[in-house]
Amino acid sequence: MSDKLTTALQKLAISPVKADRLAIYRLEKEYGASLSEIVGELEDYAIVHQSISDERAKPKNQLIIVCCYGCLWGAVIGIATLFIKPSVTVAAIGLGFTAGVSGKLLVQKGE
Repeated sequence: MSDKLTTALQKLAISPVKADRLAIYRLEKEYGASLSEIVGELEDYAIVHQSISDERAKPKNQLIIVCCYGCLWGAVIGIATLFIKPSVTVAAIGLGFTAGVSGKLLVQKGE
């Protein structure tokens, strides 16, 4: 929020108010704008805040998704290798994990 709006809301919050209309009038007078303009500005701030929050959460989710794909492919290849050649199962799981992570990252890069 802007400093002017923050200050106006703080002054309104600590003062005794007898009626809603008086509070609205005082807010409009203190901020120098109509109530609809104030509400519109607050909605704009809320949209920006939500966008920033979504962008901050996105990389964390992406890392989890990539690791899940790696685990999925590691498990699939590990199980298949267990039936074909059990002595190399651990190596196959590692290669499957790497292939799953690489594949998911390539798909994301293409989007």
